[in-house]
Amino acid sequence: MWSSNSNLIQANSYLSSMDRYSLGKLNKDIAGYLMLLILAESDGNFDPREGVVVVEFLQREFPLGGNFESAAEILGMLQPEDYKEALLQLAEQFYADSNDFERKRFIEFALKLVQADEKLDALENQYVTMLFEAWDI
Repeated sequence: MWSSNSNLIQANSYLSSMDRYSLGKLNKDIAGYLMLLILAESDGNFDPREGVVVVEFLQREFPLGGNFESAAEILGMLQPEDYKEALLQLAEQFYADSNDFERKRFIEFALKLVQADEKLDALENQYVTMLFEAWDI
């Protein structure tokens, strides 16, 4: 069994072995989860109300669960200045694995998340707008 220190070393090794902005191939559920986490973190404050939206998304879209812990560890290794490029990569991967209905439903969650703390940060607005533009919605 890996210790948490070993997991951190493994994650660092994984990230350093990749291109600066390459997240590798991820499926739709992990990509969606990571995009929501980036949106929640983009204003520098992960509000508990945003966390409720993330949990709602996971329960509604993926009732059988998934390996979201390792995805969160990878996101934890990204620097805030990397979020924009990471969000674009994740949006591309989500697009490839989803249909129009799923993308629109995801946008609904993204909008709900950025409004959860009752203030819309400029960066949150920019990131949501990027999703609309990337998916031509």
